[in-house]
Amino acid sequence: MSLPVIVDITIGLVVIYFILSLIASEIQELISTSLQWRAKHLKSSIELLLAGGSETEESEIIKAENLVNKLYTDPLINTLNQQAKGKIEKQFRGISKNIDTKGLGEKQSGPSYLPSETFAITLLDTLKIPQLINYVKNYSENGETNLHIILAFYKELKIGVNNQDSEEYKTIQTIYGDIDQNFIDFVNKDLPDDVPDNLIKSLGVIAQRSRIKVGNLTEEMNQFKNEVETWFDRSMDRASGVYKRNAKGVAILIGISVAIFTNTDTFHLVSRLSQDSAIRSAITQSASQRADFINDPQARRQIEKLLGDASVPIGWQNINQQFELLDVKDSNSENVVLIRIWQGFKLICGWIVSGLAISMGAPFWFDILNKLVNVRNAGPKPVAYTKDQPTQK
Repeated sequence: MSLPVIVDITIGLVVIYFILSLIASEIQELISTSLQWRAKHLKSSIELLLAGGSETEESEIIKAENLVNKLYTDPLINTLNQQAKGKIEKQFRGISKNIDTKGLGEKQSGPSYLPSETFAITLLDTLKIPQLINYVKNYSENGETNLHIILAFYKELKIGVNNQDSEEYKTIQTIYGDIDQNFIDFVNKDLPDDVPDNLIKSLGVIAQRSRIKVGNLTEEMNQFKNEVETWFDRSMDRASGVYKRNAKGVAILIGISVAIFTNTDTFHLVSRLSQDSAIRSAITQSASQRADFINDPQARRQIEKLLGDASVPIGWQNINQQFELLDVKDSNSENVVLIRIWQGFKLICGWIVSGLAISMGAPFWFDILNKLVNVRNAGPKPVAYTKDQPTQK
């Protein structure tokens, strides 16, 4: 087998993988949009962030879930949820909610992306930290109040202000001065109840980091908000990696399903493309002429029509050819059973290989196709001379 034939076979495989990858990508996008995987993953990632990780106690996770539900009712976050109002979309959201009753809580949809600045402002406002700072009257010995000290006694505020004989009350007095009725009402009515301990600890560490950089309390608060944004961004980077890994697993399952549904056996494809020069030539020539069909729907439809007209060996109509070795005279021979087992095992392996190839995605195969077409055509086309180019001397 000559090198040009090998290149043509490879181009034929890549074109088929590319077309099927487009189909698989559309299926995955439809499923992820209908079931709102991105929105649910974002919400669960924020819950784990506020709870302190997945290995925390169940009570802390429940507190984080309740707090995130409050965050999602805030107008800044709620306005990011641009859900479709059509009947079909509502039905899909209803199905998704029935499948996963916990995912988005009482809401049928949620934002798929949350800016870090919006998260930081909403979180601090929900915890009432900016308002709490306004009640501070006493400062530390050097004339400054450390934000991390305020956060350290955040959880004790409701206990302390309601019990004047407690140690917490005395500690609160050292920070907020004389505790009046306005402060007591603010603590009892405005401060949220479900606040994870790990969240306050994390915010305390962030506040201490802010304290190192600036000294003034107002500047420290601004720096603290910036640090919370950075904390959120870094966590979302890790959450994005988890989502991509999960999405890759789903892509593999969808790719294998598409390969089985279309009976795309890579080993049979290679065999037919190597034997049938007409199919091989039709695919490679069309791919070379219309190499930009990833961005051209009309060209893509022509490629798909070509694959149908050229009798490309995919589809269940080829099952007899895939098992043609079973057509033997001696039907009682033990070799028939062995051949049947081998052909079935080979077919399953061919599906798996095709499914893994399909899961790589259309952009991956498009890049490879461009390189192969350039190799087949002996390099890229030379740049045409225009008047804008300087003349060569």
